[in-house]
Amino acid sequence: MTATDNVASPAPSLFPVLLEHTAQYSDLDPSRRIGRDTLVRWFEDARVQLGREALDADLADRAEGLVRLRVVAVRVDVLAPLRIAGQYRIGIGVSRIGTSSVSYRYGVFAGDECVATGATTSVYVGDDGSAAPLPDELREQLGRHRIAGPEAEPPERDSARAREAYPFRLDVRTRFGDLDTNRHVNNVRLATWYLDGLAELHLDVLGYPVGGPLDGLAPSSLSVQYLGEVHYPGIYQLRVAVLDIGDDDIVRYVCGLFDGPTCVGLAEAVGSCHATDADGEPVDLAAALEPFRLRG
Repeated sequence: MTATDNVASPAPSLFPVLLEHTAQYSDLDPSRRIGRDTLVRWFEDARVQLGREALDADLADRAEGLVRLRVVAVRVDVLAPLRIAGQYRIGIGVSRIGTSSVSYRYGVFAGDECVATGATTSVYVGDDGSAAPLPDELREQLGRHRIAGPEAEPPERDSARAREAYPFRLDVRTRFGDLDTNRHVNNVRLATWYLDGLAELHLDVLGYPVGGPLDGLAPSSLSVQYLGEVHYPGIYQLRVAVLDIGDDDIVRYVCGLFDGPTCVGLAEAVGSCHATDADGEPVDLAAALEPFRLRG
């Protein structure tokens, strides 16, 4: 059993909107495959396109704050290696419409093969920045692109909101380039912080090899909850812990992002604890990761 065995593999015909996309060199990670953070960005591009088609809203409208949907959760699952060669198609549909929130489902296709799936949830905000009911017109427009699909929200863990529960810490300073048009750190950029935190943990365990962590350790699944805004300037604490190491050699991680004692973001990731070193020898990290289990 692999980390993605329980993830449905949809067909392109399921999605009401399909975007053609050519992968670029900058989309690659050190393993020469499309990065997980790149997929989160592709999902954002797909939402913008859906906004053009369903909401008659372009980037200028979004820049002026006329489309007030804020991402609160995102999930990405990699089902097969994504390489630079060839064209991809990104499918998007609306999987749920709530009182003040809307959820989207995604599929990434190489030909007709689904190589990644995803989901996001966004909340409609009013003039004061708090959640507000979706306008009837917006609800109707989104309803034209309905699709069956799961929610993006990961399970809640009370212990994950306590800084002291995490044995591994990384301080992150926000940069001006991290900001989006809402003048807070963009959700795609925040997703990369959690991936950086996992990479730093792997470096610590492996003894900081030149070139970064070994191929094969990048998570196959990443799920993020955005609990509060992250601002510039600022220094935040990113905490990382191991939730479980299974008999199937799959390791489950949890990350918490803290502004002082306040938890402003949570993430869970699933990956392998096996990799191959530069000499082709297998590396088993299970024992080395044991001291980094979540406390409490």
